[in-house]
Amino acid sequence: MSGIERIQINSSWSPANDWRLKMSRDLTPTADAVYRQAFSAIAMNLEEGTDIIECTKQEARARYDWTEGIDVILHFVQSGKATLQEKFLDFSPSTLTFEEEKTDGSPGVWYYCTAQYYMVAYARRYKEYEDLDFQDWMLVDFPRLKRADAAALIPWGEMRRNARDGRRASFRWVRFDDVPASCIIGRRDFRAITLPPVDHPLVPRQQSLF
Repeated sequence: MSGIERIQINSSWSPANDWRLKMSRDLTPTADAVYRQAFSAIAMNLEEGTDIIECTKQEARARYDWTEGIDVILHFVQSGKATLQEKFLDFSPSTLTFEEEKTDGSPGVWYYCTAQYYMVAYARRYKEYEDLDFQDWMLVDFPRLKRADAAALIPWGEMRRNARDGRRASFRWVRFDDVPASCIIGRRDFRAITLPPVDHPLVPRQQSLF
């Protein structure tokens, strides 16, 4: 069993006609390296290897992504597994961001995601330079974050609406520094030390993960 399993739904959307999907596929090796180091830092080492689980929207496995908001299944050396959703962004200040409402008005990820962990990562140099480095990121315990929200411990900012490419989805957000420490598994701030590169052919230069 590989330490990282990714759910990949095959459909008419492809990296060739959707820039968001292309960015997501390009950045997954960087994200995988983050997960391995972040969980290792809290003595939860992942098994070796990464698998891509390809499926159609109609297959049962697609429900992980399509209905539960799960992008990744993690398998730990100490046994057991966990689920995770990830969000890669190329703009905005360092904020933990969640989809509040979809373009069609239906509830967003904040309401239907059942993942145990959630990561937001910023690759601000991706579109201009094809740089696969994350300048900053945050990985949180999602159920614990939900409990903190229920206790009114999170100072959410004013709702944002994304109008890029004709979309009208809205998002809730909170600055990294305002996320309760008890919810944070790991983070990298914008100015940080640099670590050795990820062993991946698409990585054009040194990767800085923490």
